[in-house]
Amino acid sequence: MNLNNKNDQVEILNQYLDSLEKIKNYSPNTVKSYKNDILQYLKEEIVLGEFAKFLKICSKKEYSKSTINRKITSIKTFLNWCIEKNYLNSSALKSVKNLKNEKKLPNVLTANYINELLDGLPTSDAKGLRDKAILEIMYSSGLRVSEVSNLKLKNFKKNKSIKVLGKGNKERVLPITSRAYDSVNKYIENSRNIFVNEKSKSYLFLGIRGGQLSDREIRRIVKLRAGTFPHSLRHTFATHLLDGGADLRIVQELLGHNDPSTTQIYTHVSKKQMKKKYEQSHPRG
Repeated sequence: MNLNNKNDQVEILNQYLDSLEKIKNYSPNTVKSYKNDILQYLKEEIVLGEFAKFLKICSKKEYSKSTINRKITSIKTFLNWCIEKNYLNSSALKSVKNLKNEKKLPNVLTANYINELLDGLPTSDAKGLRDKAILEIMYSSGLRVSEVSNLKLKNFKKNKSIKVLGKGNKERVLPITSRAYDSVNKYIENSRNIFVNEKSKSYLFLGIRGGQLSDREIRRIVKLRAGTFPHSLRHTFATHLLDGGADLRIVQELLGHNDPSTTQIYTHVSKKQMKKKYEQSHPRG
């Protein structure tokens, strides 16, 4: 088989995606992202191994630098795999550099704001109880949207902990706050049974039709109830722990980061918060 042969491309791509899922244990969402990036490249780049036309098209579509860099990484990894499998000649792969991307400090909610927000959430109906439980547990443990979506009823433990399935299908056990525990308990006892049906499959958080809440639905709930994005709750969780004196290594473990440098950004956020508090508090600030 040859990657330059249009008839072979689908089979080669399916082999690659299969290896990501079964050998590298990539999550379904990551595999889907790789697939979409690679299919776009195969469709738009005339000479496989080059990036000139593809990058021009990305620029015209006004993709962000981070999105373009993600696509470059996805495609380069695929092309290198093709070279290893002799589906593409190594001389065909041209050098391409990632775009310089300025790191933006994540949006962090203040402790007073998040406390008032969570305490003020309505809990008069089944959806309100569910939504409050979702926001409480996200701020309590810094969960990703996909991790909230994949939580099973059995993952919620009476010792105030949850078992989370993170990126790369890696499990970690996390503590949860007493308020989050109580909130999820109230949802289970008073609300979850209203949603349950044959589609539920023991998922913790259910939609109105009884099935697993999707990533998109959870993002919508967070935006509706908190006026912000789910990742902002994760950033806030990490920053508040560091402001409270938690060790960076512990925060890394809680967030499920493999690379310490990924967690490092939160130290910058924490320093920013510290400077702000200093200027507000010092008599000559």
